[in-house]
Amino acid sequence: MRRKILFVYAISLVSHQLSAQNFERIDPFRHMKETIQFMSDGNGQPFKPTRGFEEEGSPFFYNDYLESTIQLMNGKSYHRIPVKINYLTGELLFKTEDGQEMSVIKPFQRVAIKKDEQSYIFRSGFPAIDKQTEFTLYELIDSGAAVLLKYTSVSFQDKQPYNGVNIIRTYHKKEVYYSYIPSKGLLALPSETEALVRLFEKDAILMAEFANKHKLKAKKESDLKKLFAYYNSLKK
Repeated sequence: MRRKILFVYAISLVSHQLSAQNFERIDPFRHMKETIQFMSDGNGQPFKPTRGFEEEGSPFFYNDYLESTIQLMNGKSYHRIPVKINYLTGELLFKTEDGQEMSVIKPFQRVAIKKDEQSYIFRSGFPAIDKQTEFTLYELIDSGAAVLLKYTSVSFQDKQPYNGVNIIRTYHKKEVYYSYIPSKGLLALPSETEALVRLFEKDAILMAEFANKHKLKAKKESDLKKLFAYYNSLKK
């Protein structure tokens, strides 16, 4: 009887180990399956880049495709999707397994991009302002009670040198910073520190003291990040 019990226990143990091993074998491929699913779910349309000129500068956040996690408006997330952001057209591009460039057509709310050991978060879904819509992508610089966002736009100028054959397209990037506070909505940040701290209303005096103490400038991203991080720490 004891042998029978031991035999049944051994079978049960082996079965459990096989189940665990099967899970371990399958789990590492979850993100790979998500990538394939994203590329086959009708999330994109072919991207046809304009050619026929030499380029100076770049319209992209980064020229190479970088690994990312994309979250659609319906909450569904896809991991390890190779993407790059086109600031000129406002498109999020991804590359299929066969190397075809595609533009994401389904509304998305969040893109997390990894470059080296650093992560960059981009968000959409904010109120329309200036020339931007609710689908415009902003880089998230700091978040909390007050959200610090960066919007990057790109323009270009085409020139053909005298006696030159090729047109040279030169890209120019422009960065504008915004704050988002639910009670205030989306606001472009002023370029003067004195005007900037007034956005924090009841905490304006504290914010002015902090800015003066650390000699923070409203035109520097690193200083803006420190200022918003301090304000958000006050609201925790």
